[in-house]
Amino acid sequence: MLFFIGGDMSLDRWLKRMVVVVMLSGLFLVNPSLTIAADGSQIGSFTGNVGWFSEYRFRGLDQSGDATALQGGLDWAHDSGFYFGTWGSNVDFNDNNSTLEADIYGGYATEFSGVSVDLSMIGYVYPGSDSTSDYDFLEYAIGLGYGLGPASFSFGFNHSGQFYAGSGEANYYSGGVDYEAPLGVVLSAHVGRQTVEFGEAYGANDYMDWSFGASYAWQGFDLSVTYIDTDIGASQNDPGDDGAPTSKNGTAVLGISRSF
Repeated sequence: MLFFIGGDMSLDRWLKRMVVVVMLSGLFLVNPSLTIAADGSQIGSFTGNVGWFSEYRFRGLDQSGDATALQGGLDWAHDSGFYFGTWGSNVDFNDNNSTLEADIYGGYATEFSGVSVDLSMIGYVYPGSDSTSDYDFLEYAIGLGYGLGPASFSFGFNHSGQFYAGSGEANYYSGGVDYEAPLGVVLSAHVGRQTVEFGEAYGANDYMDWSFGASYAWQGFDLSVTYIDTDIGASQNDPGDDGAPTSKNGTAVLGISRSF
C-alpha cells in the first residue's frame, strides 16, 4: 500500500487533502529542471495532459449529464517504476452539487518476460458533494499488458470495499486490445464487467460495458472517436435520479487531447 491513513482522519477528508496538495504542487512544475536533485541525480519526471471530450463516460456510464467534458492530469514517474498522479473532469449527477471529479492515484509498474504489471491504488473524490452522498471511494487495481507485433493486449481488475454512493463491495474486470494500423491510425476495443453489491444504491445492477474506436496523432494532438455502450436496461438506471450515474443508448464520443 502506498498511502497510510492514520489517526482519526476519515477517508473522505484524507482524499480531499491529497487532491489539494497534488494540484497545488503542480503549479510549481514550471520547468523540467525540478526533476533533478541537487547532486545531479534524477528524482523522476513529470508529464501532463489536457483534453476536451463530447461526453465523459466511466465504465460505460455517462458522468457529465450528456454534456461535454474538460479533463486533465499531472503525473510523476520514477525509473524505479513508482509513480503518482492526479486527474480531474467536470461531472453532472443531477444533484446540483457535484460538478467535479478529482482522482488521486499511485502505484508501481514493472515488466516480467515481456508482460507489463501495474499495481495501483486510486482515490475518487467529488468536491462539493454532500458528505451524506458517500460519492468518494477507493479502489485497488492490477493491470497486465502484453505486446505482440502491432497489437497490444491489456487485462485489468479493480476492487473497492465501499464503492460509489455507498453501494458496497464492487469489482471491475476488463480486457482490451490496441492495434497500430497503417497511416498511424490506432484501433482499439474494450470490454468490461462491473459487479456491485448494492445495485439500487449505485443506480445499476451488475452489467457489461464495451467500446471500440480509433485514434490518430496529428500536430501534437491526439484525435479520437469511440463508440461506447452497455447492456443496462432503462429500468435499471434512471437518468432522472439524483446522484445516479446515467446510462443512455450507445453513443459515439469525440475527443481531442494533448500531452506535455
